[in-house]
Amino acid sequence: MDEILDIFGIKKEVMDNKRVKSLIKIHGRKERIVNIAVRQVTFDVLRSVLDSEFLPYDAYFNDDKLLTSRRERLYDAQERFLFLCLSIANGKSVRSLKKLNRDFSTKELRSKFARGKGKDKGLFRYFRQELDENTREYILSYKAKGSGVEGLARAGVSSRTEPAFDKEALGSEKKTQREIKVFSTSFDDEVITALKLFKDGNLLLSTQMELFKRGELLDTPELKKFCKRLITSYSRNPFALMAIRHIKEVSSYLVLHAMGMAVLGIHFAKTMKLQDAYVEAIALGALLFDLGRFRLPAAMVNKSTKMTAGEFDLFRKHIQFGSQILHKCENLPKVVFQMLEDHHEKIDGSGYPNGKQDQEISVYGKIAAIIDAYDAMTSEQPHKDSMEPIKACQQMLKESGLAFDETLLSVFLKSIGRVPVGSCVLLSNGRVGFVLTLNKSFQPALIRQVYSMTNKSFIASTDIELNKVANVIDDVVVEKDVSPQSLGLQFINHIS
Repeated sequence: MDEILDIFGIKKEVMDNKRVKSLIKIHGRKERIVNIAVRQVTFDVLRSVLDSEFLPYDAYFNDDKLLTSRRERLYDAQERFLFLCLSIANGKSVRSLKKLNRDFSTKELRSKFARGKGKDKGLFRYFRQELDENTREYILSYKAKGSGVEGLARAGVSSRTEPAFDKEALGSEKKTQREIKVFSTSFDDEVITALKLFKDGNLLLSTQMELFKRGELLDTPELKKFCKRLITSYSRNPFALMAIRHIKEVSSYLVLHAMGMAVLGIHFAKTMKLQDAYVEAIALGALLFDLGRFRLPAAMVNKSTKMTAGEFDLFRKHIQFGSQILHKCENLPKVVFQMLEDHHEKIDGSGYPNGKQDQEISVYGKIAAIIDAYDAMTSEQPHKDSMEPIKACQQMLKESGLAFDETLLSVFLKSIGRVPVGSCVLLSNGRVGFVLTLNKSFQPALIRQVYSMTNKSFIASTDIELNKVANVIDDVVVEKDVSPQSLGLQFINHIS
């Protein structure tokens, strides 16, 4: 890398990068994590060059002959440049790359990723994805080590201070804040309201999506009104909606996914103690940022097997489809557009549509990415079964600092608890139940018992409040989480 940086004439700029200097201070220059950071920053510095126009591929070019014209010299320079970039991305010397593939040429690089093929087709994004794929496993294992997490945190690789929220993102419309007293309700009482809300929301969104498919404007006042109803229900008892969002009919997945994300968006915004205007904007954004998927072919959306490369290319266009309709709507806060445009971007630059990295991604896009992933993982979909909440949290934690903002993900995971609502647990009394509510310490509080492990049989649903109910000898406590599928249980059958 030192030799390549000297050739490019950017060694000082790369080595003076704050992230690189911090990692060198912690580990020294020869540690592999430092080399990976240097390679990442090198591509960042070269981005404008990588996304500029390259000469078309010339099958007759021969670098052994005398280069007489300016065009030949430029082509030769580009060949050498592209091979060095491949070397950086793959962590192998140019000689090794040519030895591994004697027939390799720059034809694909020059054509498929040339400028003018769309802003998501730049060579910068291609090389960064190659680098990310080749180093992802090492970075994950590095972070899994105690010193690795601390090292990354000290180096500022992923950790961030509390995000600053942009008031401009709320839009120009004036907000009149009116203090409304909201009284708490019991879980059972609020579940009835929450179920009706989801039924109303299903009807509302289905109607809106028909308008969307026909290219007509969405009824934004009605959508905003629905978000306020969700917020009011959440304020009365947050756990009712957090439980109800688990109800997913595969045939109505996209609509229910939108409402589930709206609930998680409200929960996230409330956790960060944001003002009401921000909570409403994030709820609306969560409800709408995936609506472009409704314009995709139904057969592709509902297929039970993995998408082909062509289908995935089409799937990625749902962001473009959503943007087209939202830009026709009036009085939508900027938050909504930022959540739409950035919810598939990743901190490490491997996301789409623009391959943005960390600070380039809006805070609202980072929030959207987290709630989108968590709701999708814990939901039944045509192509996969739902994942247990605890396992979903563990999976997301592995991607902290890579796919998700480290600080925001930490806040979110703490707010839903180590044993989130919907988790299936074994109690010390020998019964299995689902977590309905958490206490102030984010620990399971109300458990709906549905199965006896002692008798290996289903039982009539009974609720037990862990903090208040005591056995003769000791309090009932959660012993461990269990797989509901192994016992033939589904949370959605026991919510209401």
